Amino acid sequence: MSFIEKIMKSLILLIIILLCIIASLFSVLRKNLVFISMIKKLRHPQDIFSPHIPFIEAHCGVNKEIFQNTLESFSKAIEYGIDSLETDVWLTKDNVLVLVHASRIGGLKRYYNHKGNIQDLNWDEISTLRTIKDNLTMPRMIDVLELAKNKIYIDLEIKDPRVDLVFPQVIKLIEEYDFFDQISICSLHHEYYNKIEEYNKKNNRNLLFGFGYRKNQTNLIDFTKKGNTINIHWKETTKEICAKAHENGMGVVSWFGLDEDENLENYKSVIETGADVIVANYPLIAKKYRDSLYEA
Repeated sequence: MSFIEKIMKSLILLIIILLCIIASLFSVLRKNLVFISMIKKLRHPQDIFSPHIPFIEAHCGVNKEIFQNTLESFSKAIEYGIDSLETDVWLTKDNVLVLVHASRIGGLKRYYNHKGNIQDLNWDEISTLRTIKDNLTMPRMIDVLELAKNKIYIDLEIKDPRVDLVFPQVIKLIEEYDFFDQISICSLHHEYYNKIEEYNKKNNRNLLFGFGYRKNQTNLIDFTKKGNTINIHWKETTKEICAKAHENGMGVVSWFGLDEDENLENYKSVIETGADVIVANYPLIAKKYRDSLYEA
């Protein structure tokens, strides 16, 4: 083999090596760009006060497909690219935050076929329970934060009325996972607002609070808490309520009950009121409809 042939062979080998390096670098860069793109698209709590495209929120996950308030149901919502998860939190006897809709007193019978109440059971006992459908386990709050980190926004409804006991535990996990840009807290127990307001002032934070109202309670709505939300049933969400809330710097969360079926006409009517968040039992259908109206 001549000297020139040796040089050419070496050059070809060098070019092949360089191409392999470039391809490898491109693959890494592409993965990073995909991740960066995903983060850029992630919607944050304060986005609801921007010129608005309504959030679509998965009510307890995709509860019509997979049993509500389970990691499997939440994972499917993430897979569908839904903006937000709505979930419900209670505190166990041994101070573990768990996610389950439960009754007003923490009863489990409707969801796990167990006659006990969450606050009377330890996590070890609860972890052995299985859902009445799909045979799934109850997640802890820590589990869903790990699942959702940098993927989806969470609207955490605190069902447990023990404010002084529960709030410090919730905040502890939010701090531990640095979840401030991905979460808001809502509750029918409005005393949690005072805790959040105190926490925000002390720590220079802007956690949102959603003032939950049951059906037929719109006469009780407080429109004075700027930077927070009013959470009302979809049939009671009106243009007048949304306009007044927006004038006062509040967002409107319009929720469908777990036992309700909804359709495109329902979503259309809610969007037309100017509501900022739709808590849907069929979030993928709601998202596709929303996306057909807006560039989302």
